[in-house]
Amino acid sequence: MVEDSKKQRNSFLELLTKEDRERLLKKSVSTKFKKGKYIVRAMDRDTNLYLINAGRVRVTLFSNEGKEVSFIDIAAGGNFGEFSAIDGKPRSANVIALSDTTITIVSPGDFLKILQKYPAVCIEMLQQLTGIVRQLCDRIFEYATLDVSRRIHAQLLRISKENLDFDGVARINNPPTHAELASRVSCTREAVSRELKKLEKSGLIKRKRKQLIIEDCKRLHELVEGVPGS
Repeated sequence: MVEDSKKQRNSFLELLTKEDRERLLKKSVSTKFKKGKYIVRAMDRDTNLYLINAGRVRVTLFSNEGKEVSFIDIAAGGNFGEFSAIDGKPRSANVIALSDTTITIVSPGDFLKILQKYPAVCIEMLQQLTGIVRQLCDRIFEYATLDVSRRIHAQLLRISKENLDFDGVARINNPPTHAELASRVSCTREAVSRELKKLEKSGLIKRKRKQLIIEDCKRLHELVEGVPGS
């Protein structure tokens, strides 16, 4: 995925008054994590909220056999850790730095006080949590109803929407690796490789160095939907 190393203020902070923002940052801790380092681990008892100032992270889990299932990548300006900050329970997943990342750590007590004081922050957090639920519902439905090929198509379609040009062509810089795609759709890297070669042979995608071009996103959508003749 595209790495975002630029410093960016979290929208959570933008909704606070200058005085409250400065007070919160004074009480919080800012720290840096190198690419590949764990920021939190599943089942950790830590319940802080993490604000990403620069870099990019991945939320992921590993099975006992070492199989990775990744859920979402979060860029600068985003946040994670709100589940445990709200309910006080252990971490539900690992969070790993995809690039050198700078984090501001907010205590759960300070986070909950802000939710109580600022309705706009509370609403934004509810919208964020609703988005996560919707995304997970989509993935559960796909696992239950789509075969591996169509799950790969669906993931490519999701990525294309963030990189779509007016001509219906998506140009994705620094696309996910085969292993990363496999971890998103619960299949093997070999299955991803076979399907991408098939799509490339059909002319639907082109692969260049550090770029994936989806030539016809409408046709890709039809593949996901199982439209005859697509």
